[in-house]
Amino acid sequence: MADALLLRPDGRVLLIEHRALRKWLLPGGHCEADDSTLREAALRELVEEAGLDRSQIEPDGDVPLHVAAHTIPANPAKDEPEHTHVDFRFLFRSTADDVELQQEEATAYSWDFADTLLDETLRGRVMNVLRAG
Repeated sequence: MADALLLRPDGRVLLIEHRALRKWLLPGGHCEADDSTLREAALRELVEEAGLDRSQIEPDGDVPLHVAAHTIPANPAKDEPEHTHVDFRFLFRSTADDVELQQEEATAYSWDFADTLLDETLRGRVMNVLRAG
């Protein structure tokens, strides 16, 4: 999985409510054949899910800011058993405000302050980025 942590200058990050999982997550998804790198996959997913133009998004680094593994519950509709996802989370910056959600993937979005991120390690890394400017 390739995830995009989209950071605004005011310290807020974009979260989407994932339709199938009913959880607030970073935009992201599986790599596709046309993706040349994990970062490119994260950017593509961000553009698709948030309806942003690539010109509104600036990548920040070539390596993931954070890597996390978590369990995905079984999805009988897709004939998928419970499995583990490894998420490579890349940092992007933007001044965008308006998001046009991809309705098939998400039900809502929120710009939350980075200090409210639930994953302690991710939160710490984002806060370090904000302190560094």
